[in-house]
Amino acid sequence: MSGRRLDVQLERLGQLIERVAHANSFQRERLLHASIETREQLRSLPLTLRSELLTDQTSQPPFGTNISYQLERYTRVHVTSGTVGDQLRVPQTDEDWLHTRAQFALVLHHAGIGSGDRVALPFAFGPYLQFWAAVAGVEEIGALPIPLGGLGARERLITMAQLETTAVICTPSYAIVLTEEAQRSGLEAAFESVHTVICQGEPGASIAAARGRIETAWGARVLDHAGSTEVGVFTYPCAAGGGLHVNEDDFICEVVDPRTDAETAPGDQGEMVLTALLRTGYPLIRFRSGDIVEVGGACPAGHEHIWLPRGIVGRTDDLVVVNGMNIFPSAVEAILREVGVLGGYRIRRPDRTSQAAAAILHPSDSDEITVLVEMTEPARVSRIQDLARDRLGLSINVVAVMPGTLRDTRPKTRRLQPAQRSGA
Repeated sequence: MSGRRLDVQLERLGQLIERVAHANSFQRERLLHASIETREQLRSLPLTLRSELLTDQTSQPPFGTNISYQLERYTRVHVTSGTVGDQLRVPQTDEDWLHTRAQFALVLHHAGIGSGDRVALPFAFGPYLQFWAAVAGVEEIGALPIPLGGLGARERLITMAQLETTAVICTPSYAIVLTEEAQRSGLEAAFESVHTVICQGEPGASIAAARGRIETAWGARVLDHAGSTEVGVFTYPCAAGGGLHVNEDDFICEVVDPRTDAETAPGDQGEMVLTALLRTGYPLIRFRSGDIVEVGGACPAGHEHIWLPRGIVGRTDDLVVVNGMNIFPSAVEAILREVGVLGGYRIRRPDRTSQAAAAILHPSDSDEITVLVEMTEPARVSRIQDLARDRLGLSINVVAVMPGTLRDTRPKTRRLQPAQRSGA
């Protein structure tokens, strides 16, 4: 990072602290006497944990004490859409929302989407930020949003074809759902006008094999982006090099070892710690995001912001440790997509307290994981197992299940699940 950018970031951080340190009781003790002029001084501030925010919200409902203004000033509220844990309510002021709109508009700009585009939004408009932020971003750039909430996959495809949709925003797993429905119903024409698919909510679009499968089926570019309800839309896609860039104009990003909190070396995996420089209504400073990333060097397009060539590698709560190795669902997904599997999947660890369950899965290795995969070609099982052994050094038990068996209606698909106990 250039010294000039760091200076600007720290200046904005100082302005943020000045605005919220006195008014926000959650932040007061953390920030009141803080003077941040260097990156080292930034690291002296305490990390903010999601569990702290949840505890605070539970003890002081409905929003907790991390609010800087009277409630009358807040005009929006969204809840977190993570795959595990309780939901956190995050309110925003009009000023905060304008920044969210601009951040998603930046995503669309770097994806090559402009005012002439017709953007399909195939999701139910629940309380989650990403749905409303997507609409706001599309409106911000002057494109036409096409809301498809309340429709089934077939009806969505028909509408996309009728309106000649040029871009789509959805999770990568739902892009695969639409692919399967189009092939089943003979509605592949819905993809003919689409030039770009922007994925969010899951790592799939930064997995080369997964991205390639969607691109082949749709005949369109597939780009990634990431954000969170807690801090906002903190990345934009790198169309030239793949993966993501952190929006360092609006966020300070640290990458730390999730066990020691020490900063990681370039090229090592670590957890993103984010400071949202522009949000004052519900400020988050040094927020542990739970997202695991790997920082790359200079991207092919010459963007100066932090480059994450593999996007979000995984989540700290999705990490599986098998025989001393760290395995994320994205590593398994890369293998599945490479062998041509488009369907859903779940990763299941044996219950180590249940010897009976472990014996059923594999009589000699209680650490083996089982992968349930939606597919109708059982012949691919051995290929998946061979690649897992070669690429990951991991023996896995692959179980083919019928398509649709693992369908998840939540906004983010939960890829990791505990094994059912014996007799459950």
